[in-house]
Amino acid sequence: MTRERRQAFLAITAATMAVTLALLLTHRDVLRDAPPPHDDVTAMARWLAAHPADWLVAGEISDAALDTTLPRRIELWHWAHDAAKYLAPRRPNSAASFVRAGLFHWYELGASDRKLVLDEAAPLLHDQEIFDSLARPLWELTHDLTYLRRVAPHTASALVNLRELAVVNGRFADYRELREDIRRERLQRFEATQAGLSAPDLVDFVFPPLDAGDEPLVRRIIEEVARRPFMPNHVEGRASEVADYAVRHHLGPLTGFEPLIDAERVIYDPLRARIALALGRPDAAARIELAAGVAGAPEWVPYLLDRARYQAAHGNEADANAALERAAAVAVTLPVLAVTEELAVRREDTDAAKRVHEQLVALAAQPRVWTGGCGTNEVCNSAFADVYADEAPIAIRIDTVQSDEVPPYVEVYADDALTAEGEIREPRTFTLDLPAGVHRIEVREVNKRTRNGVQRRVRVD
Repeated sequence: MTRERRQAFLAITAATMAVTLALLLTHRDVLRDAPPPHDDVTAMARWLAAHPADWLVAGEISDAALDTTLPRRIELWHWAHDAAKYLAPRRPNSAASFVRAGLFHWYELGASDRKLVLDEAAPLLHDQEIFDSLARPLWELTHDLTYLRRVAPHTASALVNLRELAVVNGRFADYRELREDIRRERLQRFEATQAGLSAPDLVDFVFPPLDAGDEPLVRRIIEEVARRPFMPNHVEGRASEVADYAVRHHLGPLTGFEPLIDAERVIYDPLRARIALALGRPDAAARIELAAGVAGAPEWVPYLLDRARYQAAHGNEADANAALERAAAVAVTLPVLAVTEELAVRREDTDAAKRVHEQLVALAAQPRVWTGGCGTNEVCNSAFADVYADEAPIAIRIDTVQSDEVPPYVEVYADDALTAEGEIREPRTFTLDLPAGVHRIEVREVNKRTRNGVQRRVRVD
């Protein structure tokens, strides 16, 4: 700004202030004008009649009218809201006052007034913070999940809130739709924002536990992480979830996770060793195993089975057998026997394969042992068991132990793929048609707690 323009600006400002002062001195009644009332609805109504452009007072009347005992308080509530909306159509205050009053006096209103409250609330609910605070009260008043889904902001947080409302209150069809909506929203948001994100930010898009429904997102994360170098100590715990799922399901390439192999205390050691094997670095995997110094720990068995397969595929039968023996020393389980049979078939040892297969069938016939539950074969969150499928389908029987009028809802996963689901109103058997072989079954209880916060429980047979 030049000197001349600055002087002109200051001169105009001084002239404006002088004119304003002159107007105030010649119209002193403006200074003596009483402030509007705020505590008495009748006085506020008289003020608004004398000051018909005061939209703030109109909003206050709309907020307070239904709290009074005036004979025509509902008409006053409507009139004040209409006035505020007409005077300040772009301001949310009037709608917020009208909606707040309507919700507090919901049971005093007729059907048409309730509909009007919901119509006025709809634009307000597009705001995430407002939606978070009002979604549950609105559900308790209306039980209209369709309305809430229609007016909710298009965010993952809103969808998660709606999903929880649905499942806790027994709206299981809505739950299934929202479960898929959340996955679509997360993948779309990933594609829209991933170009500007770091590797640690990318893995934060997943929400464990992961299953096959999350696989498209997991694949995209793996692809993008491979293009972005990162410091291992900057990666949070969800990187282990992504890497673990990728290793178990042979997704790749895992080159983006290679820095984690040499990073101690970032992800757990058995997973570091499995990543090393997946990337063709058996020596690095062996170093991790030796440095851990834990012999016979169950968490190392999946790695030992991976190592047995890897060494057999590379012609190292002695190393493969050594890994199998160490896994069997921890426990002779269905996965251990399945890999033992697989390697016997690979080396065309028919007698050994037949002998191990008989052991496998005999072990599979024993009662299943479910781990991760909250009691003997009881599920409060999730529980796991290994099963062997041959020719007959696998039957999973589930019964309710503790619930309320809303039944437990469970999802049954086979190798992380959703295979069956449903509510448990009475003892129910899920039949799973699975390919021949050993499978990891997971039973998840979706609505873990009742509306009163009591833990739901189911029993798995």
